[in-house]
Amino acid sequence: MALDFIAGCIGGCAGIIAGHPLDTLKVHVQSGRGSALECTKALLKGGTLSTAYRGIGAPLGGIAAINAIVFGAYGNTRRALPNPDSLTNHAVAGGAAGMLQSFACAPVELVKTRQQLAKPGESMPSGAWAGARHILRNGGYRALFRGLGITIIRDTPSFAVYFASYAALTRGDQSVLKVFIAGGAAGTMSWILFYPVDVVKSRIQGDTIGRYTGAWDCFVKSVRKDGWRCMSRGIGAVTLRAFISNGACFTAVAWTERAWQRILLSDTVTSPLVQAATISETVRCDNSEYNYDM
Repeated sequence: MALDFIAGCIGGCAGIIAGHPLDTLKVHVQSGRGSALECTKALLKGGTLSTAYRGIGAPLGGIAAINAIVFGAYGNTRRALPNPDSLTNHAVAGGAAGMLQSFACAPVELVKTRQQLAKPGESMPSGAWAGARHILRNGGYRALFRGLGITIIRDTPSFAVYFASYAALTRGDQSVLKVFIAGGAAGTMSWILFYPVDVVKSRIQGDTIGRYTGAWDCFVKSVRKDGWRCMSRGIGAVTLRAFISNGACFTAVAWTERAWQRILLSDTVTSPLVQAATISETVRCDNSEYNYDM
């Protein structure tokens, strides 16, 4: 559990730093502030990335709790199942992790979304905790958890696809390039499949004037006003961001796990005889850890 927590925190932070500018672009496009090109020009106005990184404090501040839930729930659920290395159980454990982490993810993403959409001169503070306090002060806990239901609907199936597809793509090959590509592909696949749900979530959480009464009302009004194409608006930025962010996340997780194993190995090797036995066990090729069954 400790390793799941540490690796998840490091991997999550790496993914957020790598992909946050494209996430900001995604939120602006989803909210109807123009095309991807128009929003990119607006975000880069002034020649810096400061606007593109606006709102990064909220996800970085909550990443410890979120990734502790994700990787802890995923790892422990998978190990508790009868055949933990089957792809089906990877999906079940991923779905459980996605559902549980939604309770931490929803308020973090709401603060991030409000900050990303804030216009110059608006009263929304820039800090993560300041933003959360501002929302609580003006709307209470119900306002802070606005969009929780649609977040659960998005994350439960998408995390099932996410972890199962990553397990299927790696199949024991933990080289840096393989891990990055598999993580990027798994993230991209899970985002593309459930992207319309994320569009509805972003619109609900960015709504500060009570335009929508719920997820279905938001979906109906969005389609009536902007057409069906609004449900795929910004998917190009999401695809690129998902590949970079999730590739970086899984690479950092794999690196952390390898560093941890090297530390444990160095602690257990106390004599030449023990060292020889440990190395022999390490390089064996009949490890059943990576035998995946459907």
